[in-house]
Amino acid sequence: MYKETKNVVVVGSCPVGMEVARQLMERGELVKMVDDINADVEKARTLGFAVEQINLQDDEALKRIGIGADADILFALLNEDASNVFLVISARALAPDLPIVSIGGVRDTIVRLYAAGATKVIDPYRISGYKIYEYMHRSLIAETLEHTVFGKVDLDIAEIHVQEHSYIHGKYMDDLCLSERYNLVVLGVVDREYGDKLIFATDPKRHKLDGGDILVVIGPEDALTRFQHDLDAADQTLDDEHR
Repeated sequence: MYKETKNVVVVGSCPVGMEVARQLMERGELVKMVDDINADVEKARTLGFAVEQINLQDDEALKRIGIGADADILFALLNEDASNVFLVISARALAPDLPIVSIGGVRDTIVRLYAAGATKVIDPYRISGYKIYEYMHRSLIAETLEHTVFGKVDLDIAEIHVQEHSYIHGKYMDDLCLSERYNLVVLGVVDREYGDKLIFATDPKRHKLDGGDILVVIGPEDALTRFQHDLDAADQTLDDEHR
C-alpha cells in the first residue's frame, strides 16, 4: 500500500529531538531539523544529524523551513519551556491548521502550550519522555508516533506505581486483562528485582508485580484515567479492610 511521505520539521536538537528525528527518518519521512543554539547544533552535527541553525524568533526564517507552506507537522522540542511556548505561538499564527507536537517541563507549561495552539503536548507527569526514548524499542516508538502524531488514535503512555497494599500487588502482568477490560496494552514493567530497566511484556518470563515496581501501559487517555480511578478505588477498599 502506498504511504504518503510527510514533511516534518523538528525544532530542537536535544536528546528527545534527535531521537524523534531519527525515528521519523527511519520511517521514510522527510525531516528538517533546526535549532537556534549554536552549541546544541554543533553537538547534534557531531552525532551525524543534519541540523540548520536559524533565528526562531524570525517569522521569515520559520517560513523558509516550511511553516505555513509545505510542512505537514511541527515538533517543538526545545530545552526551554518558554522557547517552546513562543515557537508554538509563532508557528500557529503562520499555520492555523498545522499539527504541532511539543513537550512541557512542568504542568503550567503544558497548559500554556495548549493555550498557545499546540495539538499534542507530551506530559511528563504521565510518563517521562526521556525514559520512553531510553526504554522502548524503536519499532514501538515509531508505532506510537504514527498513532498520536498523525491522528489515528489519541494514545498516551502512563506509569502505574505499584504500592505494597495495592490491588495489583502480587498479580502477574498477563493476568490483569487490561486489553479486554480497558482497551489498554501493557508495555512492560520496571521490576525492582531485576534493576531499573523496563522488561517488556513480550519477555517469555512471567513477571509478578510487587510493591515498588512500575507498570507501563499505553492506550487512550480516557481509558488510562478510568483504569487509574478503578485502581485507586480498589486500593482504598483494601486499606479500609485492613484497618
